Amino acid sequence: MTKMMIGKRTPVDNIRTLWPKEPEFSDWLITPEGLELIAQDLEIQIENPIREAKVNNFSCDIVANLVGEEKHVVAIENQFGRTNHDHLAKLITYVATQKAMTGIWIAEEVAGDHRQVIDWLNANTPDTVEFFLAELKAYTISSSPAAPQLDVICRPNTTMKRKNSGMTESEIKRRAWRQAFWEEIHQHMKGVGMPFKLQKAGGDHWSAISIGRAGFNMSMLLTPKNQSIAVEVYISPEWKDSAFEQLKAQAADIHSELKHELDWHPMPEKQSARILLEEKINPAKDTNRKAICDWFTFWTPKIYSVFKERIKNLIEPEMS
Repeated sequence: MTKMMIGKRTPVDNIRTLWPKEPEFSDWLITPEGLELIAQDLEIQIENPIREAKVNNFSCDIVANLVGEEKHVVAIENQFGRTNHDHLAKLITYVATQKAMTGIWIAEEVAGDHRQVIDWLNANTPDTVEFFLAELKAYTISSSPAAPQLDVICRPNTTMKRKNSGMTESEIKRRAWRQAFWEEIHQHMKGVGMPFKLQKAGGDHWSAISIGRAGFNMSMLLTPKNQSIAVEVYISPEWKDSAFEQLKAQAADIHSELKHELDWHPMPEKQSARILLEEKINPAKDTNRKAICDWFTFWTPKIYSVFKERIKNLIEPEMS
């Protein structure tokens, strides 16, 4: 039996050997590698990141959107060293001025008082607002390049926030049911391995997936009202009509690759268009749960693979 070689993980003592200044870390965090780190360690997928986004007199380190949710603004405050009151005030100010629904504070070391503040905010703000607090670390293994890591210190307590939000008991139960089902579906998909990252399971009827271009994303849908489940491609850039037509022109090839036809909804009167694969199977029936997990595991990566490069290669028309 061949002996497995195990490397020793060594912490990077000075994060400034990787990024000499805080703005350089913020610049890196909006690269694909940085966004991947956020997705992996915080289980949040963001898109359309903007550096030094300014509202009135305040410039936030990073402002972005949750994948697939243009109205869900994410504000990120980065800090080298130990958390302090100045950066706490900045985080709250940026969340307020940007009308953000998610605030993320990243620092090298978290003070106990500031952990208590973020926990208090998560317990006492509306269900639509959530805060994350994470410590930035980096490690090497033997002579490998340094690998950054975000250790989550605080994250929202979804169950507690729902109880404090004024939701009806039926709404709380419905969101809890969806979250538990998404967690089961995600776990099933992760066990097989997917060509994309899955967001942290939430209580909405959709679970969004980044497809690599602003204004486009995929979503898995649970719709008990229609007794169906679905995977959709969501198209919402300003030039969505042109994007939809460019994709529709490839429908025959797409259907041939999938060996299945899709439903195409241009929705000219709306700000978005949709391409949909729907299956009539009722997610409200517990006996269907295994079949639903299998269906999403089979079809979601297929649709992702068929559309990812096609969406990347779409030609954005010149705006007059």
